[in-house]
Amino acid sequence: MKKELTDSYFYHQVDFENNLLPFKRFETQVQNGQPDILFHWHNECEMTYVEAGSARYHIDYEYFDSQPGDLIFIRPNATHSIHPIEMKEHKTQSLLFHLDFLGATHLDQTSLNYLQPLQTDKAKFISRIQPQDPGYEEIKNCFIQLLALDLEADYYELLLKSKLFELFHFLFSFSYVVEKRTDDLYRKNESLRGLIDYIHNHYEENLSMDLLSQQMGYSKAHFMAVFKQHMGISCMEFIIQVRLRAACELLATSMKPIVDIAHQVGFNNLSNFNRQFKKSHHLTPSQYRKQFRKQG
Repeated sequence: MKKELTDSYFYHQVDFENNLLPFKRFETQVQNGQPDILFHWHNECEMTYVEAGSARYHIDYEYFDSQPGDLIFIRPNATHSIHPIEMKEHKTQSLLFHLDFLGATHLDQTSLNYLQPLQTDKAKFISRIQPQDPGYEEIKNCFIQLLALDLEADYYELLLKSKLFELFHFLFSFSYVVEKRTDDLYRKNESLRGLIDYIHNHYEENLSMDLLSQQMGYSKAHFMAVFKQHMGISCMEFIIQVRLRAACELLATSMKPIVDIAHQVGFNNLSNFNRQFKKSHHLTPSQYRKQFRKQG
């Protein structure tokens, strides 16, 4: 999996090879239920073309199952996750870039009207454009040209910028950039970021719903409802995902006994750890370790 999808925190700081050219292209292919990309966010735009298969996307408070041909757009700072659907294949091509590359911090008409609202959370993308939607062919063709651009050619930076501006021209022309609401739904979504970080940093501890609801300043019942509404899964399911991700890393990189790994990532009961692991990965922890070592 690419580094920009696997760093240590739910806030992802993308390491561009050239900080003066904050632009990346990458391919992601889901096989055997991996990678499973947990909730995270970053300051960059992320744009994806689905070549094959399906996965469950959750962007801000929306979630959907992708389909081949989908164009998926993620605004800067949006919380999002991408989960495999059982053992289905999912192959995508993506662009990742910072709006500063197009001059978002410049005080000119283009920046003020089109780029800064996206960077400052005042505007957002319509998350998914499908083949039957208006402007799909124009947007897809521009996107494919960006994927095929020769980044070793002379003066490619100029063509790259022009194609990105052309892409944004189509997105605005066909009304796929809209004003971001500032209602209670969005405010709650933004406040969950701190809680997600807290879970990441304390997943090995006893994280009760009482404790986490206090972190949010909500009653337990209201907290559980808000979390499920915004994340698409319960808070406990999310904690289990984080713990299992940590367990996978330990199984792949260490020879610690499985019972020790279970306790280290926050499972007090080995049977429960084995059950949750097999439910998620369709393998026991021992089988997962053996399979990973064979692949290595």
